[in-house]
Amino acid sequence: MPGGVSQLFNPDTGRITYKCKKDSAFLKIEAFGGIVKFNKKNAKAIVSGPSVSSEDCEIIKENDPGYDDALSMSAITKK
Repeated sequence: MPGGVSQLFNPDTGRITYKCKKDSAFLKIEAFGGIVKFNKKNAKAIVSGPSVSSEDCEIIKENDPGYDDALSMSAITKK
C-alpha cells in the first residue's frame, strides 16, 4: 500500500475502498488493470471486481496516454 492510502474491505459487499490521507497519491490496482490517481486528501476509490467508482480521482487505464508516467509515479508513491 502506498504511503498515505488506506484500504478498507467490506466482506458483506466484497468491495474494497481505498482512501487517500495525503494531498495526492497513485495506486496501481491489478483487479481492473489501471492506476488510480488520488487528486486530493480524502479522495476515495471503490473497487468491485473489475470496476471502479471514485470521488476526486482519475482512473488511468493501461492504454491511456500518460499511463507509463502514472505507473512510474505509483512506484515512487509506494516508498
